[in-house]
Amino acid sequence: MFDQNAAWNISDDPENSEYDEAYDNLSESNKIYDVDEKLPTETFSPFSGQRILKDTSNIRPTQFAEAAIYMPNDDGGFSPFSFKERPHLRRIYDTPAKRVLLCCARQVEKSTLLGNLIICYSCLVPSFKTLYVSPSATQTKTFSNDRLKEPIETSPVLRQFTTKMLSSNILEKQFVNRSKVTMRYAYLNADRARGIPAWMLMLDEIQDLLSDNISVIEQTLSHSPARWKLYRYSGTPKTLDNTLEHYRANYSTQGEWVVPCDRHGGDTGRYWNILGEKNIGKKGLVCEKCKKLLNPRAEGASWAAQVPYHPVTTPYESYRIPQLMVPWINWDSDILLPYESYSRDRFYNEVLGISYDSGLRPLSRPDLIGACNSEVSMSKLEHYRQLSFAQPVFAGVDWGYGERSYTVITLATYSNMKFQVFFMHRFTGEESDPTIQLERIVELLTYFNVRMVGCDWGAGFGMNDPLIRKFGRNRVAIFQYMARNKRKVEWDKNLVRWKVHRTEVMSAMFTAIKKKKIAFPKWEEFAQPFAQDMLNIYSEYNKQLRMIQYDHNPDNPDDSFQSFVYCFLGSMLIRPRPDIIAPAKEDAQGRPLGTYNAGSGYQG
Repeated sequence: MFDQNAAWNISDDPENSEYDEAYDNLSESNKIYDVDEKLPTETFSPFSGQRILKDTSNIRPTQFAEAAIYMPNDDGGFSPFSFKERPHLRRIYDTPAKRVLLCCARQVEKSTLLGNLIICYSCLVPSFKTLYVSPSATQTKTFSNDRLKEPIETSPVLRQFTTKMLSSNILEKQFVNRSKVTMRYAYLNADRARGIPAWMLMLDEIQDLLSDNISVIEQTLSHSPARWKLYRYSGTPKTLDNTLEHYRANYSTQGEWVVPCDRHGGDTGRYWNILGEKNIGKKGLVCEKCKKLLNPRAEGASWAAQVPYHPVTTPYESYRIPQLMVPWINWDSDILLPYESYSRDRFYNEVLGISYDSGLRPLSRPDLIGACNSEVSMSKLEHYRQLSFAQPVFAGVDWGYGERSYTVITLATYSNMKFQVFFMHRFTGEESDPTIQLERIVELLTYFNVRMVGCDWGAGFGMNDPLIRKFGRNRVAIFQYMARNKRKVEWDKNLVRWKVHRTEVMSAMFTAIKKKKIAFPKWEEFAQPFAQDMLNIYSEYNKQLRMIQYDHNPDNPDDSFQSFVYCFLGSMLIRPRPDIIAPAKEDAQGRPLGTYNAGSGYQG
């Protein structure tokens, strides 16, 4: 469930005045085209000897696509392209956003959409330059023939924009208005795409492109006009550690097609469905709440952004297109049969357009954003130094032990009844030297009068001793993770350290974050690398231990989360939190409810 007031709330109807008003409010540098519906004039082309469009500045891509592009029909012929059965595509064609990310299931017209966009911009904007890149030569060749060559040859309108006198081969196509499309492929390296000037970069099947190559290919737009510097990326999801998921989860608005159900009460009288597994019914698309049939193209259905747009932190306008919303699918053969026969990860990827791993992520980006305190900045710390003289400040240290493993320190205290993290630091570069780390950690602990610091035993056996000798055992607590343990946290007097049931304690901390009992600094400062470390964690079932375990990809560390956990565990030695580590029954507001004990005084 989501708040539609926080969505884009822009209708896909091209006649909608709200759409025009929203577009008119954009700055001139962000506008891609005008929306005034004036009829275009024509001029004579010396190349083709035919009349072509002259004034195209007032034509939307959707208008041009319906007028110029033809699609195969059921009768074996061709019919004009129409958005009547594709209302979800209008916004994608006409969006003024500079960066767009498409997260698509299979057979939802992703390649057709990309080809049509290339054709629309190439015909409407003189001298427009497009660079299309896919992972393999075969994919590029297929796209060139099926999505560009065939539509141009079958449309009497598009044939006027090209001629045999111009270059038209698999890797390059030119138009009479001097527009040009260059197609390349880049898998292991980006050398084939270097040095090609472009105005619009189109990366297809981005999930199969190496992330390091993308930044190299993006340099092809470095000299393009500011008005036309466009990025259009698309693909079908794979794992949660994939390039496509990385962009969508961390740098996009995470747009979803939301479908209303009017059978419910509430403030708006509607329940909004984000299409997924819960909407799969035996006879068709259903509301996840009442299980009644839904029409994905019903009045009011629209795109909604789960994360607000921000030019730096979320620059990509993102759209997920599952097969559940397209009109040409057969429910029995295309949805129900794969649902029963496909593996779960394949069904999520191919049909729902959702990334899937063998494990699930215990934390989501909205969870962490919701836990951030916009009033707490890691660059303004004097307040917490003054506070440390009146109330305890806690610290946690997770020691790094090699490549892609970093030492991270966390500082926190209690503020407004919440455990407030106010500072985190990852030691990189010259700070990777253990001697420098110790010096700076001691400096921080002293400056903030830290009452208790929790430290990692596993990788810190040689680093904890200097801290204990400096501050004493009453201020330094050592924690050792255990795969299994009788209690969640218990003291081992023989080993002189605390033993922690890793899965149980991590689960408790995930729940505390989701319930907003923990607060982090403002998102802009916390997002990288600290929040990302927490998003790198996934859960999977261990058959040998017969329990859920939390893990992370070796290339994606979780050090910031572990540092935070040690900080919280250390704080519990001063301020116990049984509501988090050993929760009891709570009411709707999260307040603990007392349990009734019928003792000897019970009178019946």
